[in-house]
Amino acid sequence: MKAEIVSTGTELLLGETINTSAHYVAGKLSSLGIEVDYHTTVGDNPERLEQVLRQAIGRSDLVVTTGGLGPTIDDLTKELVAKVMDIKMALDPSSLEQIKQFFGRRKAPMPKNNEKQAYFPKDSKILPNPIGTAPGAIIVNNGKTVIILPGPPFEMTPMFDNFVWPELQQTIKPEAERMNERVLKVFGMVESAIEEVLVDLMDLPNLSMALLAKRAEMHIRLVARSSEKSSAEAEKVLDNAETEIRRRLGNKVFGRGQETMLGIVGQLLKDEKYTIATAESCTGGLLGAAFTQEPGSSEFYLGGVVSYSNSLKQGLLGVSEESLAKYGAVSEEVAKEMAQGILSKAGSDLAISTTGIAGPDGGSDEKPVGLVYIGLATPEGVIAEKIQFYGERESVRQLTVQAALNKVRLHMLNSERRRQRGDG
Repeated sequence: MKAEIVSTGTELLLGETINTSAHYVAGKLSSLGIEVDYHTTVGDNPERLEQVLRQAIGRSDLVVTTGGLGPTIDDLTKELVAKVMDIKMALDPSSLEQIKQFFGRRKAPMPKNNEKQAYFPKDSKILPNPIGTAPGAIIVNNGKTVIILPGPPFEMTPMFDNFVWPELQQTIKPEAERMNERVLKVFGMVESAIEEVLVDLMDLPNLSMALLAKRAEMHIRLVARSSEKSSAEAEKVLDNAETEIRRRLGNKVFGRGQETMLGIVGQLLKDEKYTIATAESCTGGLLGAAFTQEPGSSEFYLGGVVSYSNSLKQGLLGVSEESLAKYGAVSEEVAKEMAQGILSKAGSDLAISTTGIAGPDGGSDEKPVGLVYIGLATPEGVIAEKIQFYGERESVRQLTVQAALNKVRLHMLNSERRRQRGDG
């Protein structure tokens, strides 16, 4: 099956919005063995959009559109798909009722132009949208399939997963080639170092490996191709590859698939019924914000202090004036005292601190931009780690948050191993 993705929206062409929806759809289609031959982005212009849709439907078996399903006059994806496929538009009463209920829950009258969102090419399979007012649709006509989805990723992704994915799985023949995919997540190693350790695995039969650099971590993408009948063999290939990668990289591998560093750390803290508090300088509250993103974080996160100035480091966290004068705010000694200070104030089981130079200014030969100290305090004592990051300000801050979370992860794993050995 040959597929094409058509993304509509002038904001995409202007660079105001990153087209993450097309990226997501392409990955999902590829994992089913559906080859995406073309990806076109077109603005909110009816003539150009019609031309793009006519070309896409003419040359591809499957066309997935994102965007252009809003209530305004420039949202014309459904209407132009109907025109190109020579299908009349028809009102879907169920969709209209859902849109009315959407506004009703907000105690607001439904504008008249929102009725437009309840019209679809006749005989479409409607895809409900519980999050917004733009339902999607699947249209099958003359051997062609067009799937119409909303543009915003928070609406498009659940619609694709809940309704489109099951439909596509049914259309793929058992003997068709599929991609069995697995992603391992790594922190603390650069791309070249990972490649050096894993280079021989990249030539294994029926296994392809790609290294993907993210802002605060590295991903190892493993793919084994198979038919539906031989998927178990492909999974075994992935299992063996993952086992070997974990053996070689050790605890640098922190997760797989949809797992996140934050989610893993949160679960470790919950499992052990540990609490944690934060003392931040260079991260300016990002670490505390990260903890509170995790559902159920009130079980383990007590709170934190953002002590950007030296006076607050002294007044709120008990950092000594002597340490600040002798070593400076960005130092191992101050990181330790910050962590110890918040541990004492919060009464938590663990405390983590961050202090550093995020840049772009403030660095020196002795303490360059990107220098960070992360402190970890426990009832048994306090330690600090010096790390040199590189990149622009936001990268340094995000890397510091990830490194702090990773420090907690490693501490929790080491504590668990000690308990299993009976060391305490």
